[in-house]
Amino acid sequence: MRQRLVILTRPSAKRAFVERYGSEGQTRFVMAQSARGRVDFDRALTDDTVQARAVTTILKALPDTLKLVEIDRAMVAQFLFEPHDLVVAVGQDGLVANVGKYLDGQPLAGVNPDPEHIDGALLPFTADTFIHALPDLVRDQRPVREATLATAQTSDRQTLRGLNEIFLGVPNHQSARYRISHAGKDELQSSSGLIVSTGTGSTGWLRSLLGDKAPFDPAADKLHFVVREAWPGRGFAATLLEGEVTRQNPLVIESRMDAGVIFADGIEADPLRFDAGVTVTIAPSERRVRLVQ
Repeated sequence: MRQRLVILTRPSAKRAFVERYGSEGQTRFVMAQSARGRVDFDRALTDDTVQARAVTTILKALPDTLKLVEIDRAMVAQFLFEPHDLVVAVGQDGLVANVGKYLDGQPLAGVNPDPEHIDGALLPFTADTFIHALPDLVRDQRPVREATLATAQTSDRQTLRGLNEIFLGVPNHQSARYRISHAGKDELQSSSGLIVSTGTGSTGWLRSLLGDKAPFDPAADKLHFVVREAWPGRGFAATLLEGEVTRQNPLVIESRMDAGVIFADGIEADPLRFDAGVTVTIAPSERRVRLVQ
């Protein structure tokens, strides 16, 4: 039986605009100076409205017996989730990925606040269908789809998990340099970095690199890596370019970079440092995300 509902949202673009310019009136004035600005602010207002409406709809329907906590994305890494939580992400697919890697068995429900404009592959509910399903959700009587996480563990004891993929490289247009080891092979490479994708992320970034052969089962206990734009020459090789990653056959990378980074699920603002001499091992995590359907 779930005892607490944790509702997760991301700060709206409207809020970011207002914080930047000081007030909604000043924001309107500044943004009105260009057609693109007016469109951006109108979209931000719409997004803010539909998100707030979805959250309000859910809050009004909650039983008094269910404890409630509301947090935004910036709090996720520091928030203490409890074993009997039901976690609800109201927003876009990326919000589900953001919170999923911090959970340890708690069910996660994605709510799409604007089905007309958000595809929502990881958002099976609207606010109304979530309310309808809530009694079953609280009693753990809804079907759950498990999704494999990718885990990166560095030699200096940093850990990062990703629901979609993990990226390794540099945060600018310079070449990433590293030694890659996998399946009994190793070589020194210079490339645009590499990604290690889960099955959940295989329909996104991985598919843009490999095409229709990329997608695989999100519950599969494996990952797939691809090196981006490897450059052979001057002591660098380019033959170890993609492959399947398992816990028995992990991917091991040793940094040769002064300012390398590792980040997950496209969140460049929250990377691990990956400086020269540091080694990272990437493999499927034993922890999985439980996505409520």
